[in-house]
Amino acid sequence: MFWLKLSLSALILAYLGWALDIPAVVERLSGVGWYWVVLACLCLLTGQVFSAVRWTWLARGLGLDVNILRKIQLYFLGMFLSLFLPSIIGGDIARGWMLARGRKAAGWPAAASVIMERISGVFGITVLVTGSLFFLTLPWSFSAVWYIAIAGLWLSMLLTPYWWPRLQALKIEKLSGWKQLPVLSAEFRSAWWRSLPVSILFQMLVIQAHVFLGMAVGLELSWAAYGFMVCLVALASALPLSFNGFGIREAGYVGLAVWFGGSSDTAAAMAMLWVLVMLIVAIPGGVVLWRLGGTGALRKPAGE
Repeated sequence: MFWLKLSLSALILAYLGWALDIPAVVERLSGVGWYWVVLACLCLLTGQVFSAVRWTWLARGLGLDVNILRKIQLYFLGMFLSLFLPSIIGGDIARGWMLARGRKAAGWPAAASVIMERISGVFGITVLVTGSLFFLTLPWSFSAVWYIAIAGLWLSMLLTPYWWPRLQALKIEKLSGWKQLPVLSAEFRSAWWRSLPVSILFQMLVIQAHVFLGMAVGLELSWAAYGFMVCLVALASALPLSFNGFGIREAGYVGLAVWFGGSSDTAAAMAMLWVLVMLIVAIPGGVVLWRLGGTGALRKPAGE
């Protein structure tokens, strides 16, 4: 799977290199106002801290007593690993493992906290994409399918008190750990509803970071177009199809930017700057990994 993901990313990036006007992209990058890049880094950095706080709330709602500073460190560690492991899931597994390590019977709650934090992020994305659709002209078929899918997603979330007990009643051994999670407890439901505004805020900060990068290279799109583009690309690049979303992310930015009237060279330049921003903001995670003793620390048994 690693080589398939890497091959797909390489093929897409190679196609973009062939299809794009590379000298024009380089020219765009050579004229970048770097203060825009600094602002984009600050947006993403702030968003990551908010996401770590969101993760802390959800973990506490699931019965894990955690320190916010520790969760922030683990969150940046996960971000760092996500850029260098074959999928963003790799970073999530690492931070969930580190959260559970040394805690008795904490495996399922730790894993659930990571998954729930990601799901909360997806709900935040749906809100912003839906809001963006009101300001954009898109094919009615897409809008109709989107509204139906999102209505079903939110309805399933609101009906959790109805279907969760029925899930617990199923005699499936592999679900035994999940059945014990206090998903319907007042503590978790409070944490869940508090997490949703944070998810929306985080995604807005990510969108604004892209707006700053677009301003740096001359990609002139409306905020709604940026919101639609960034959120959809985030969903697509999170799928375990490529190496950390590389290729899919860049192709998505170029294709959607051109769809909304932007130029392919400015979109490609913005995509390259976004990778740079992610690398810069992930540096604290690299420091955390170094202080832990490197990747070998992730393989140590609990208690070591």
